[in-house]
Parts: sequence; C-alpha cells; structure tokens
Amino acid sequence: MLSRVTNALFGASLAIMALEARAACEYEPRDTSRLTVRDGYLDFIAPDELRPFKAALPRVADPALERILQSPDTVWYDEESMVFMYQDSVEVVVGARANCVGRMVGERNANNPAIHKLVNYFGEDYRFRFPFRTVAGADDVENIRSLNFWSPPKANGQTLPVKYWKNSARGRWHWLFPVGTVIGEALFQQGPDGRWHPFEIRTRKRYLDGWAVDLFRPFPTAASLASKIQAQRPEWQSDSNVARFVEHLLDATTLESHRLVSEAFGKIFPPIEGALDVLPELQDKALLASLLDTTTFVSTEGAIWKRNGAKEAYAPASAADFGIVPKGYKMGLIPVNEVSCNRCHDQTSRGLGALEMDVILYGEIWGEDRIFTWHLFEPHRYMFDTWDDSDSASRTVNPRLVQSNLIRMERPAAGDPVYKSLPRGFPDADAR
Repeated sequence: MLSRVTNALFGASLAIMALEARAACEYEPRDTSRLTVRDGYLDFIAPDELRPFKAALPRVADPALERILQSPDTVWYDEESMVFMYQDSVEVVVGARANCVGRMVGERNANNPAIHKLVNYFGEDYRFRFPFRTVAGADDVENIRSLNFWSPPKANGQTLPVKYWKNSARGRWHWLFPVGTVIGEALFQQGPDGRWHPFEIRTRKRYLDGWAVDLFRPFPTAASLASKIQAQRPEWQSDSNVARFVEHLLDATTLESHRLVSEAFGKIFPPIEGALDVLPELQDKALLASLLDTTTFVSTEGAIWKRNGAKEAYAPASAADFGIVPKGYKMGLIPVNEVSCNRCHDQTSRGLGALEMDVILYGEIWGEDRIFTWHLFEPHRYMFDTWDDSDSASRTVNPRLVQSNLIRMERPAAGDPVYKSLPRGFPDADAR
C-alpha cells in the first residue's frame, strides 16, 4: 500500500485534474423537489418519465414478481437518477466516484505508467470494462434501456431498512440488504415504431446466505417461440421470411461456438466457452412487437434455449437491431443460476489495486453486498471529481433515503437472522 506521503503527492496531482475530468464526465443535478418521499418509498424518476415503461411491462407467470412490478411501493431507478459509482478507500484518497471518473484519471496521466494503467480497467466509454461494464450479456448491445427496481421487504407492516456503517480503518462504507429484498432489472428495446418493448426481467432476492436469481423471458426455448409464431400466423409457411425464421428455430445445428474473454479482469473472471443461436431477421415487425408485448414472461432458471450435442445456448441472439432480443445480446452463453451470476456479483467492492501489484489503482469495483447498481449516497457533483480528502464532499448519505426510512445507520450484530454479511470472492481487507 502506498505511504500517506506518496498518496498525498498523487492526490495533489489528481486535484488539478478535477475540472478537466468534468469535461467528459458531467453531472446535471435532477430536481427532486417534486418527487414523492414517504415512509417506505421514494421516487428516483419522475412518474411521467417512468409511466410509458411501466405501462409496457409484461405479465409474468410469477405472482410474487407480478405484485412487485405493479406495486406502488416498488422503487424504480436508473443510471442517471442513482449515478452508478464506486468507492475510493485507500488512505487519504477517499470518496465516492462516478464510474466514469476512473478513465479520466488514467487518460490524464499518460506520463505516469502506474496511474495510466487505469485505462486498462475503464473503457473508452468511461465505464468499467467487461464484465463489470453493464447488465450481463449486453456489452455489445446499443438498442437497450435498463430500468432497475427495488422492493424492500416488510415485517409487521413496517419496511425493513438497508443497514449501513462506515469502516473506520479504511474509510469504506458498507451496507446490507435485509432478507426478502428484491433487486431487479427490466430490459427494453426500441422498436421501429419508437416504442420501447420489454424483452427480459431479471431478479435477485436476498436470503440469509445469498441472493436467489431468476430471469424471465417470453420464450424459454426456441421451440416455444416457433410454436407461438405458428399459432399466430397459421399461414407461416407461405411467407418465405417467416418460414425461414421458424425453420431456424427448429434447427438444432444453428448453434455457433463462442467465447467471452475479459482482458481487463482476466485474473478474476475466467473465459466463458459456449454457443450462440443468432436468429435471422424477422421482417414482420408487427409480429415481433406482438410476441414481446402480449406473451406472458416465464422463468428461465435452468432452461436451455437450444441444444445440439454438447453445445448449449441459454437464450437467443439476434442479427437484427429489433428482434426477440436486440443485436449484440450474448446471454445465450450464461445459464440462469446463482453460481453463474456470482462469478461477477461476488466481486463487488474488490480493490482494483489487488489486480496488479505495480499499478496505482485508487478505488474498488462498484457495488456492495453483491449488488452493483444500488448505493445510499446523495448524487452530487463531487462524485465527478478525481480528488477529495473527506467523505463530506462525495459520500453524503442521501437525505431522501433517510426521510423515507429505507436506510438505517446500524451495523448488524453477529447472528442477526435478517442481516448477514456474505463471503467475498476475494480476501477481505476490512474486518467487518
């Protein structure tokens, strides 16, 4: 670890870069004065902005999830309203940083190889590189909108808060979600008609020793999609494009071997070997929209989209910008189960400096308690600075979360039946 003197010298250099960083990493504060805050709930997104997406949500064949998606107590947020961020907890270099800041620091230190190596971990779009960049399987997808939802549990009619505390040794802030919490993502793609159509709902539900995962799609298998098209278009064989599409669905030999590799995080994320089933373009966009909008989404946990001998794909891929899934989507390589998802999620808050001994990497991989997108800090322009020397500037607890009683400053005791720290996927520098 760097000495405090060395850190202070680098900190002074980073301070000079703060204004430059904002040029490509801007923050425009949202007006929250008219957003609802009440006990157990708050708005992160204005209702008018959220309304068309909530109206487009699919029916799901899971009563509990259906209630969450329709509940007035479900909290919705996105990257802009939450300001996705990571923490710095290395001696005097502390604070909360918007994910884009890491790239800024590396770019502006080209003459300092140790700091410049940050560009290896943050891409040219100023996000963490794969596999921590965005929602799984969507790194190459452009036609996508992701909305996050948070459903806090209740006990005796009272909402159970997220509990948080600060580690005094390193300045790291921690938080734990109570058992029963559901964190999810609703994924949409934009059709030629300009409307956003749902194509996937993802959920993580906290139990005492982990997070149970599930993923809901309109069609768990290629055969189920083929059957639905044949039912909706009885004359499907007379349309050469539709016929070719259905024939592809029913052909097991269409699977193509594919490999996912993370050059940036290869030390902790082994390559994924698998197969993709790239569907041809279905020209009948009205049919596609109907398939996405009117089909009840079902769980795909353990489902296999298509199999050919040893090859398996767990979801479709697409050659079209607007399809059953958008172009570039690669969840066909990732089975829906807790072990698979934890390859990334158990790395939340891992210190970047542990990945290369000769590199000065301030900060950790974003997230805490195996959730990437959620944090308790108030979005603020100081999150877009590259340097500060106190929590008061960038790690201010969001007062709206406090007002809603959705968070509580309290470190749970050992053996708490509702709040439990989960094992890390790496050596934990903080004794919690």
